[in-house]
Amino acid sequence: NFKPETLPNSLQPFLEKISATILPTVSMQLTPDDRLTVWQSKVGGKPYLPLDVAYPLDSHGNPLALLAQFNFTEIPALPNFPDKGILQFYIAADDSFGMNYDNKQKQSDFRILYFEHVIDDIQQLKQDFSDIEIEEDDLDYLPFDGQYAVEFKLEQQPISIDDHGFNIGTGENDFYVAYSETLSAMGHRLGGYPYFTQSDPRDYNKNIMDYILLFQVDTDDSKGVNIMWGDCGVANFFIHPEDLKKRDFSKVLYSYRIFHIAAFLKSFGK
Repeated sequence: NFKPETLPNSLQPFLEKISATILPTVSMQLTPDDRLTVWQSKVGGKPYLPLDVAYPLDSHGNPLALLAQFNFTEIPALPNFPDKGILQFYIAADDSFGMNYDNKQKQSDFRILYFEHVIDDIQQLKQDFSDIEIEEDDLDYLPFDGQYAVEFKLEQQPISIDDHGFNIGTGENDFYVAYSETLSAMGHRLGGYPYFTQSDPRDYNKNIMDYILLFQVDTDDSKGVNIMWGDCGVANFFIHPEDLKKRDFSKVLYSYRIFHIAAFLKSFGK
């Protein structure tokens, strides 16, 4: 959460520019919890799914895994985000985590579902998922295991140094090191600015350059949590602001990046 008084001396001359970029974001803290209902926000676990909605499958007909589910009645308000309903993110249990390298907006091996009106009668919801369980051998392909409750916190976030719109600073390594250490965008979040282990996928692509962060889920090995995107990577979901307003999640861009030591060193001119 941005606090101007905590900025190191090397960043103080840029306080006005940094403050001008601030956006609200909802950060997330995860805790293992096997007792969550199908209506609750979660990472992993079983989804909310009406009986008349088919369980999402990948391009090979295999069941996708619920990566995350958000019930917006539990979440602090964000501009243009829903204030009700349930939003779900599914990914394939494969070596690409469901991402399509050629078309990151093609929901063939990942899927996003949004239910604006939530049914509160459990009898109208799917309760037995034994018929669509992921094969035991494929579970190792998922970047997470278990089920996690989510604690949400509304924060104010300045632009991340990884964001393609970043244009603050002197161009010197000391500045970039201080900025990335002090104003990191790592972690799980809804809205705000993204963190990347490599380049921003919106770079040099005019068709998606104005997309904003919808959801970010990071590598997490905190107590009881086991999420690992390849080699300490991060996954990001982006959406066009107008699509978000319209609750149209059909063109969301999904991308994940693993940690790459060469790219990391290059970002600091080493």
